[in-house]
Amino acid sequence: MKSNTGEGRQALQQARLLGVAGKVDEAIAAYEKLYGGVPDDVDVAIEYWTLVARLPARHSEGVSQLKKLNASAPGNVSLLTSLAKQMFADNKPQEGFAYLAEMARSASGRGIAADMWFSEVKSMPVSKASVQALQQFLLQFPTGSVAANARVLLDQQQAQLQDPTFRARSEGLAAVKSGNTTQAVADLQKAVQADSRDSDAVGALGQAYSQRGDRARAVAQLSKAIAMDPDSPNRGKWDSLLQTNRYWLLIKQGDNALKAGQLSQAQNYYAQAQRVDRTDSYAVLGLGDVAAARKEAAAAERYYQQALRLDRGNNLAVRGLANLYRAESPEKASAWIAGLPPAQRRSIDDIERSLTNDRLEKQAQALESQGNWAQAAEVQRRRLALDPDSVWITYRLARDLVSAGERQEADALMRTMVNRQPQDAERVYASGLYLSGNDQDDLALAQIAALPRSAWTDNIRELEARLQSDRVLRQANQLRDSGDEAQAIALIKRQPSSVRYDLTLADWAQQRGDSQTAIADYRRVLRQEADNGDARLGLAEVYLAEGDKPAARAQVMQLKGAETESMNMQRRVALARAGLGDTADAQRIFNQIVPQAKAQPPSMESALVLRDAARFATQSGAPQQALTHYREAMVASGITPAQPQDNDTFTRLTRNDSHDDWLKRGIRQRCRRPLSSAGSERHPGT
Repeated sequence: MKSNTGEGRQALQQARLLGVAGKVDEAIAAYEKLYGGVPDDVDVAIEYWTLVARLPARHSEGVSQLKKLNASAPGNVSLLTSLAKQMFADNKPQEGFAYLAEMARSASGRGIAADMWFSEVKSMPVSKASVQALQQFLLQFPTGSVAANARVLLDQQQAQLQDPTFRARSEGLAAVKSGNTTQAVADLQKAVQADSRDSDAVGALGQAYSQRGDRARAVAQLSKAIAMDPDSPNRGKWDSLLQTNRYWLLIKQGDNALKAGQLSQAQNYYAQAQRVDRTDSYAVLGLGDVAAARKEAAAAERYYQQALRLDRGNNLAVRGLANLYRAESPEKASAWIAGLPPAQRRSIDDIERSLTNDRLEKQAQALESQGNWAQAAEVQRRRLALDPDSVWITYRLARDLVSAGERQEADALMRTMVNRQPQDAERVYASGLYLSGNDQDDLALAQIAALPRSAWTDNIRELEARLQSDRVLRQANQLRDSGDEAQAIALIKRQPSSVRYDLTLADWAQQRGDSQTAIADYRRVLRQEADNGDARLGLAEVYLAEGDKPAARAQVMQLKGAETESMNMQRRVALARAGLGDTADAQRIFNQIVPQAKAQPPSMESALVLRDAARFATQSGAPQQALTHYREAMVASGITPAQPQDNDTFTRLTRNDSHDDWLKRGIRQRCRRPLSSAGSERHPGT
């Protein structure tokens, strides 16, 4: 149907009436029905897009289309009028005046432009800006009745601005309108001080505080203005601003209380906010956060879902639900996230990545516990792809690569990670751990030394101290192994006092049979660290060697779980239990730590566990089990990459090698002896 038919003209008139009546959606639909979409007639298209611009959700689209029409058909008075009105309504006065200036260039539009221009200037609060606007108007329209009225108004405003009090008030009102909050607050404070009964100035000051986000002051000033002049023409604006500021003030107070752990107070603030405005979602969101903090999952879920019903775009409610479901089970959270609309899903992509990372981390841990290092490394690569800059995923991947025999790749990976930010303390610390774990203490210390001391963290200081003490202890052990224990002791005693050095001296005293010195040294450590498991076990071992089982048992009974969690400490506890005759407890501990040792890459710690498990099996009358553990210890100590499968190979591997360290020598020696004669002596430092 076209508008040039009688029926079409009637339909067009009906569409226009709907627009005038404020039924914008119906009017737009009527235009589209009449024209089969967007009207192709320019004048009607102007009417159509002007209506579209009145819809908040399509305002930008409507204005953009009006501007396109103006670019393709410039000079249309109706179009320029519509655009100017849109700009003034959007608080873009300079753009509005530019359209009026364009309109004024045509004879048909000049009068309309002058009237609109002057009307807009008259509505401006009296200020320097309004005076400048009047002067600009007179340059554009120097003659005519409107110009005469403008000159009268200009003279009047210039005279008014001579009064400092009036000027502060008017400049403040103008600054509020233009959004210049700093100037508005300063000028309006002066105006209110000059006349505390000026309700317009008080209300405008409240509006300025609102623009600045100072909710408490905004509420105070707006409440005062309403009480002073309840029938003010500004009452509607003040009521709206008061409700908005009261609402967000309560939300902020609730957020602060929630952050401080004051849950009852937070709930009270959010409930008050909900009573102020039941249409906004953030008060309900706050109630959900309080319920979640109280571990009331069902209530939190209801509140978050209610918040989303009020506002589908409230991504914090989506996040709240995701975290609730994640706490219940990662699988439930992942399934729920997968069903979200794309926009909501993107808003919590960090949670989704974290869930995936957690799942992959568990897979990697399971593979590591089984000794499947290459597969674990591949899973770590997938984790790193999710978070390419993660220092600790990079570290875990490098460790797994080393265990899988890919040391060169692991080294390159860690070098690249550090070189990205060589002055980053966390990266230097992770690299130091990696290097020290791969017998590169000197390189680790060099990296730490290159980091400014002002950037050192507690972790770095602790690592540096450990590496320095490792260096000293290596030198001391070399002296001791060469037969010069006195010089080794002197070297340690020249160092700053530390528990680690004291423990070493105590261990050496124990190993050379100097029980009294060992006991004194262990007790000195315990005076510094009452829960030191090494010292406690050392005392127990000394007492066992002297045959004082009650004293040894007393020390073992005082061990704290946290101090004996490592595999090496558990090994020593098992040996102490065996020495005390608690064979069932010893067996239970070995049953726990032997699988752990077998799953680890070759290391001193895993080799010692398997060696001592073999000795314990021999003492318990299980020679075949002992033989199996000795073969496993050969692999763990690095004697051979794989267990010997026949007696000839096993016998050959028991022969001494000039490159052996004390551990390898001891394991070969044990394997050469008849299994029934295995002893229980303790090697230095083990």
